[in-house]
Amino acid sequence: MKPASTRAACPWLSLSRNGANLHTEDFLTFRLTRLSNALRNNMTKPYLEEFDLSLPEWRLLALVTRFSPLRFSELTSRSSMDKGQVSRTLRVMTKRGLTKTKIIAQRGSRSAEALAAPVSVSITPKGKALYKSVLPVAQRHQAQMLQTLNESERVALFSTLDKLFAVIGDSDAGQGDV
Repeated sequence: MKPASTRAACPWLSLSRNGANLHTEDFLTFRLTRLSNALRNNMTKPYLEEFDLSLPEWRLLALVTRFSPLRFSELTSRSSMDKGQVSRTLRVMTKRGLTKTKIIAQRGSRSAEALAAPVSVSITPKGKALYKSVLPVAQRHQAQMLQTLNESERVALFSTLDKLFAVIGDSDAGQGDV
């Protein structure tokens, strides 16, 4: 990536309502996806490898630790991950002794093991200990990245992301689209 001083002027300054002047690489979705991928690959994955954790495992570990116990459906929603990926990741985490799952018996249900029976997910002591080991490392890396921005840039970025999220809502549809 070119240094900011030699980069072309911001294509978003003279933005027409129909966006006709935008090239694909100028799309907000494209730029945020590239940034997200770079942060994940160059910052998060390297320190997670030290703890033998994948990114999906870390995401679920953090959520289950914070909100334990919670229903599988809530975990899927909070993680913004696909149901199948959550299920596969939880299976690995349970096998490693980091989480445990329990079928929630439904009143009037003849078989609590029915495929549609809700599942509760909780953290184990081993999972909580791993989380407590990873969290300070994750916090340090996040702080270092944010400190590349000055205070007013951090406030502006936080406010901008909140504003955009408020407009878009909480839908997972279209994640990663250009």
